[in-house]
Amino acid sequence: MTAAPKVSVVAATRNDEHGGNQTARTQLFINGLAEQALRFKIPVELLLVEWNPPADRPPLAEAHSWPRSEWFAPKVITVSPELHRAFPHSDGLPLFQMIAKNVGIRRASAEFVLATNIDILLSDELFQSFERGLKPNALYRVDRLDVEADLDRKPLPSPAEVRALPWIRAHRQDGAYYPDGKREPWYAAARSMVNRTIWNALHGGPLPDLFTFACGDFTLTTKEVWEGMHGYPEWPMYSFHLDSLALVLAYRAGVEMVNLAPPKVAHHLEHGAGSGWTPEGARRLFGRLETAGVPYLSGNDYDRVAREILGKGPGFHPLNGPEWGLVSRDLPVTVPN
Repeated sequence: MTAAPKVSVVAATRNDEHGGNQTARTQLFINGLAEQALRFKIPVELLLVEWNPPADRPPLAEAHSWPRSEWFAPKVITVSPELHRAFPHSDGLPLFQMIAKNVGIRRASAEFVLATNIDILLSDELFQSFERGLKPNALYRVDRLDVEADLDRKPLPSPAEVRALPWIRAHRQDGAYYPDGKREPWYAAARSMVNRTIWNALHGGPLPDLFTFACGDFTLTTKEVWEGMHGYPEWPMYSFHLDSLALVLAYRAGVEMVNLAPPKVAHHLEHGAGSGWTPEGARRLFGRLETAGVPYLSGNDYDRVAREILGKGPGFHPLNGPEWGLVSRDLPVTVPN
C-alpha cells in the first residue's frame, strides 16, 4: 500500500464453517473490500483476527485467495487455542467475537476503524463515503439488508451480484422490516408498551434511541473513540448485546451518533437459523447456548448495564482495563500472499 489507509476494517472468524458456508462468506467479504478499494482508489487495511484456529483445518491465510493492490492491505492476526482456553466458557464457545475484534481494533493503523463481520458486503455508496467528510467525534451506523446468495455456486457470485440481490429482511433503527412491512419479534409481548412503561418507571426512564439493531455488523468511528471506550466489553460470553454497549459508551461520552441513510447500507449474507441471531432463529440460538452452558446478556441485563453507564459522569467509562485487546500479547501477524 503506497498511501496510509483511510479506514481499517476489523473482523473476526475461524476456519470451522460456522453459520454454514463460512469459507465462501469470508471469501466474498475479502473480494468485496479488495475490489471496492481498487475501483474507488480508497486505501483500506483489513485486519482479520483468526481466533482459536482449528488444528485440522488450514489457517485463514492459506484457506483464501487474497486480491492485492496498492489500495488493499490485508493482515491476519492469530490468537492461539492456548490463549483461547485461558478464558472461562472456552469449551462451549470457540470464538469470543468481541475480544477478537478488540485485538484488531487495538492494532489498527488508520484514523477510522470499522468493526464488522465476515458475512458483510458494503454498498458502493457506503464505501465511497469513507473518502468524503467522516467526522472525528462521530460514530456511524447503517441499515443492514439480509440477502440469500447461492454460496454453493462455483465460481462464487461476484460481490456486485450479491449487492444486487433483493433483500429478505432489513434491520433499521426501529426494528426488522420485510418486503411486506415491519414485523414484531417473538419477544414483543414481553416488551410491550405497557410492560416497557412499567419497566422504565421502575428503572429511571427510557433509554436513548440508539441504532443498536445489528450494530455488530457495522460500527465505524475513530481509533481515538475506540481507545476511549477500551473497545467492546471483554466478557467471556456470547456476543449478543455486547456490541450495543459500545454505542452506549460512546453516547455517554458525547460522541455524535450518525445514522447514514440508504443507499448507504451493509448487505448481509443470510445464515442458518440458530447459528447467529435472526428474529426467526433467536429462540433456537438461545436454547442452544443455554444447553451448552454459555452465558449471554439478556435484554434486561443490557438495560441494567446501559443505565449504569448512563448514570455516570461525563466522559468515557470503559468496561475493560488497560490491557484490552490483548495488547501486551505478541500475536502472530501474517500478510497473505
